[in-house]
Amino acid sequence: MENFYTAYTKIIENKTFYFVKKYLIFPEFKDVAPVLESFGMHTDFNKACSIAGIQDPKIKEQLLSEAEGTVQQAKVIDLNSANFSGKSATS
Repeated sequence: MENFYTAYTKIIENKTFYFVKKYLIFPEFKDVAPVLESFGMHTDFNKACSIAGIQDPKIKEQLLSEAEGTVQQAKVIDLNSANFSGKSATS
C-alpha cells in the first residue's frame, strides 16, 4: 500500500481555490483503482493541505508546484435560464 497525492487549482468567482487529494494505491494488486482517502479544498493552500491531512513539508512543496502549474476554470451553469420541460414527482 502506498500514498499518492494530487493538487490543482480552480478559479471560482474570481478566487483561486486549491484542491488537494490523498489516495491509497495498492501496486501489489492488479486492476485495483486508487482509493480517495482524504480531500481538501480552500483558498489557502496550507489550509487545503491541513483539511486533507497532509503535513509533510516536502510533499506540500511538491504539491504546491504541481497546483500552480494547473489552473482549471470552473463553469457556472444558470439553471434558471435553462430551457427544459420538467415533470414534478406528482405528475
